[in-house]
Amino acid sequence: MIQWFHLNPFAHGVLILLFGALIGYVLYLILIKITRGRTPVSLSPIRSPALQYIWLPLILTTIAIFADDAIERAGLNVYFWWDEFLAMLQSLPVIAWTWQLIAICRFYFFRLTDQHTEETNVVHSLALVSNLITLLFIVGGCYVILRIWSLDLSPLLTSAGLVTAVGAIAARDALSDFLGGITIFLDRPYHIGDFVVLTSGERGEVVNIGIRSTKIRTRDDVHISVPNSVMIGAKTMNETSLVPQYRVRCRVGVAYNSDLLEVENVLLDSLKDNPFVLHEPEPRVRYRDFGDWAVELEVLAWIKDPRDRGFARDLIIRGIHQAFRDEKIDIPCPQKEITIKKDE
Repeated sequence: MIQWFHLNPFAHGVLILLFGALIGYVLYLILIKITRGRTPVSLSPIRSPALQYIWLPLILTTIAIFADDAIERAGLNVYFWWDEFLAMLQSLPVIAWTWQLIAICRFYFFRLTDQHTEETNVVHSLALVSNLITLLFIVGGCYVILRIWSLDLSPLLTSAGLVTAVGAIAARDALSDFLGGITIFLDRPYHIGDFVVLTSGERGEVVNIGIRSTKIRTRDDVHISVPNSVMIGAKTMNETSLVPQYRVRCRVGVAYNSDLLEVENVLLDSLKDNPFVLHEPEPRVRYRDFGDWAVELEVLAWIKDPRDRGFARDLIIRGIHQAFRDEKIDIPCPQKEITIKKDE
């Protein structure tokens, strides 16, 4: 058997790599066995994000450890590309560990955010720390990969003039978005879960504040990704920041011969059965103008959640229309009289 391996060096190298993969999988099974008794019953260690995919970086790490010996046994070190092949095998576990650590960080910070959903300051702080740790893992992983490939950045850093200028131009938008994200976390013009209206007209709920962009879910369940630099520079209306209630406005006109006091009572009564309208603050009616065809007025009613604006407005219009029909209150519509004169 040993003589056969000497005659087939490539198979010998492959066997060494398989042996390294086997050791990595055994380490994974041992880790699962150790953590099984320490993990809560509600969270299986196999399904835990910290252990669910950790077999991949473990196996790649043990393969990378045996890679140098495997390449030498297989006789591949005589080829000019064996250094690059070895660097590639050693880079794979770095990428896997970076991805695994970022996934673990995101998962546990997401769980902490769910536990403090009512504390906006804590949510913002957790999101900022999560983004910074993610960025740190990415930078650290890139640094290790550069060291594996023996890429020396010193010559580039010494010629910092041209490199800095080119890098600043190339990364201007990315850096602006990153700094914009830091500004959002510090200034807090909106929080995750707030309902905002952008200058472009989009209206929706803030679902995520990332390193580069803010994600907003509109009422049509469409996700919009807006760069943080744009969110900071633009005028953004926050409908739920200070007061969670939202005021709905509905304009209507009544005939000039109507009893305005009766009209007001009918309008307020029509809002009592509306499930979206709050009774505190109380709804109110305000007369706005003497129009060409009617006395124009506006119904102002508060609702609990801006997400219900469309439903609330729909029920308000339906209720007003039905109440006016029941009380014989006329809603005049524009009319035009055309007189045709015949030429004698």
